[in-house]
Amino acid sequence: MQIRILIINLLSINIMKSILKCIITGIVLSLSFAACKKGYIDPISKVDPGPDELAPIVEILSPSADIQYPATTEAANFDFKFNVTDDIELSKIDVSLDGALLKSYTSTDLIDYRGISGTYTYPDLGLGAHTFEVVATDLSGKSTTKSFAFNITKYNKVLESETLYVPFNAGGDYKDLINFVSPTVTGSPGTTSATSGHNGAAYQGAADAYLSYPIAGLYGANNEMSFAFWYKLNNVPDRSGLVVVGNDNDVDTRNQGFRLFRENGTQDMTINVGTGSSDSWIGAGSQASGIGVWKFITVTISSTETKIYVDGVQKAAGTYTSKVDLTGCTKLVLASGGPTFAYWDHKSDLSLYDEFRVFNKVLTPEDIELLMQ
Repeated sequence: MQIRILIINLLSINIMKSILKCIITGIVLSLSFAACKKGYIDPISKVDPGPDELAPIVEILSPSADIQYPATTEAANFDFKFNVTDDIELSKIDVSLDGALLKSYTSTDLIDYRGISGTYTYPDLGLGAHTFEVVATDLSGKSTTKSFAFNITKYNKVLESETLYVPFNAGGDYKDLINFVSPTVTGSPGTTSATSGHNGAAYQGAADAYLSYPIAGLYGANNEMSFAFWYKLNNVPDRSGLVVVGNDNDVDTRNQGFRLFRENGTQDMTINVGTGSSDSWIGAGSQASGIGVWKFITVTISSTETKIYVDGVQKAAGTYTSKVDLTGCTKLVLASGGPTFAYWDHKSDLSLYDEFRVFNKVLTPEDIELLMQ
């Protein structure tokens, strides 16, 4: 009997809970309906965009200058990049090469009806003279045409020992013209306009950003190598890695690879070189006079000595008893300490880099003078 009474009580409690839920739901629905009737919820209304007064704005990002292929290449895939915006709404965008239509973008292709950042990959673009054209039309029929004429030629090495060359063309082009490969890009770096670099466009550093190139094949016998580049120093932040090769398997060691970096208010430039069982430090002194000024930086690494040059003038030299150890080193990081040298705040560099080259031998002062010219 007691069990039966308990069961009845439980059922009564559950029934009461269900009734209470129904009452609460009804009250909420009633209040919501009343609010709608009394206009407490703002209606959705169409906003007049205004008159269509302006023609579309067209910007061609790539190409921004003449293009070079490696000496062994006759044709290659090329990314045409462009931006188009309008004050009201775009109707159609036509992109053409040498008078032939490549693609027509209509309103159905536009996620944002007022603009598009487009990329068209052209397969096997060959050597010679070309003209890329973008024609943008808005809904009222106003049209804007922008074209860019350019030449594609073969790149011939400045020195036979050159193993990597990155000119940094505008539009985020970081391709190595010796091996014709693009680096691994970390973060969101960029390139300047076609006239803001030392020669054309330049690499523009950004926070938490850098480029990584495979190091295999870049150095010579006894791990000898040199690298050179134009550099416009931005002293904010006050320290960073510039060119770093480290041991991927032991990111805390400095006994492998090398690290070119700057630091402190005086912008001291130093390279640390790992020789297997120890490391060596070579300091080039303050570079504060180079803040906001293009300087040509060259580093040579032999089996016994490292030298740093600024504008062709030797600023530092240091010797060691063993060749540079590249055990576990697979990549060259540009414009940051990267994953192996981010400690001591040697992180990403916001400076400008241009005409970055690597060689598989120790450059002479005459070689450096030739590169500067």
